[in-house]
Amino acid sequence: MELFNDLMQMGARFPVIQSSLAYVSPHAHVAEGTIVMHHALVNAGASIGRNCIINTKALVEHDAVIEDHCHISTGAVVNGGVKIGSGSFFGSNAVCKEYIEIGESAVIGCGAIIVKNIP
Repeated sequence: MELFNDLMQMGARFPVIQSSLAYVSPHAHVAEGTIVMHHALVNAGASIGRNCIINTKALVEHDAVIEDHCHISTGAVVNGGVKIGSGSFFGSNAVCKEYIEIGESAVIGCGAIIVKNIP
């Protein structure tokens, strides 16, 4: 995060990198420096911040908000309307119920099932 921010302050610009095997809705927003890996899905109304990783086979559903510097791991499911705070890690095969809020710098372990807000 620090390196990304330092480079941004020096004027660097970063592309969005999207696998040809991923699907990002034309009605979603993906900010600079983010990578969307093979077979990941980002649905309509989703917003993904800067310098994020949406890893292989991750699902980011409608109207979800993934803030800057987050890693959404392999096979993770972020359901509709979920908000994940900056700098958070969402583990492999973790699932989050719709309209949950996860705070900044949270670590959600692999296989977790999130059914209530996490500060």
